[in-house]
Amino acid sequence: MKVSEWIRNHRRSVIIALPDLSMEEVLDRFLAEPCLRDLYVVDDDHRLIGHISHKRIAELVLAQHRPVHTRRQIMERVACGSARELMQTDFPSAHPDEDLDDVLHRQLEQYVEDMPVIAADGSLLGAVNLSAVLRASRLGELNNH
Repeated sequence: MKVSEWIRNHRRSVIIALPDLSMEEVLDRFLAEPCLRDLYVVDDDHRLIGHISHKRIAELVLAQHRPVHTRRQIMERVACGSARELMQTDFPSAHPDEDLDDVLHRQLEQYVEDMPVIAADGSLLGAVNLSAVLRASRLGELNNH
């Protein structure tokens, strides 16, 4: 099965943000979706330019609860003011013409719950979510393709 077919048959909304969204607004987006693990930063043309993980936002917001603060952790917390400053620009992604099996293999190897799917023009099409794939597998949907 191609990733494009998976995305078409398993519509799952992804949470997006524009680069100028504040750290507080990013946190609000995460808290509004209890199962959210990834937030994608897109430009005005809906091209994916960055990724913010649940772990990253938790590390910054809850930094004061850590027993030891490294200089880097303190500087990151002070410096981060917008999604552009919070986002990572190097992250795994998939393309719609890839085989789903290949994408799943990469997700399992890299411990990635959600793999963003990016079109040739850089626009975000959706994400392959491991929990959704597990549900589909249990229902036999993956074996039919």
